[in-house]
Amino acid sequence: MRVSSDETTMDSTSRVLHHGRPFTGELVDTDEEGSTVAITTYAYGIEHGPQQEWYANGAKQLKGQCERGAAVGEWRRWHPNGQLAEYNLFNKYGELLRLQRWDDAGTLLEDRGSGVTRSL
Repeated sequence: MRVSSDETTMDSTSRVLHHGRPFTGELVDTDEEGSTVAITTYAYGIEHGPQQEWYANGAKQLKGQCERGAAVGEWRRWHPNGQLAEYNLFNKYGELLRLQRWDDAGTLLEDRGSGVTRSL
């Protein structure tokens, strides 16, 4: 199921609800012109599945995956010019394993591991 963010609410435990029930499906956010700027996947009201965001011009802004509300695997964020801005790698527990950041010209600004020893 795919619904607009206008059709949902949030309960006191931060779960997303649709018609008063925990939402499972894709939540779509749009800008004033009606262009899709984000798609967030939920299971039982919690972020679970692919997550994507776009700039107003349609260029990718963010792409990643959540499991039971935690970021997992590879996450990427781009500058408006399309240059990769940030790369994050999370293990299955949502712990950050690696972080890399670049400026909008592609120069590496930061590259570090977290010291977490649990595997993906």
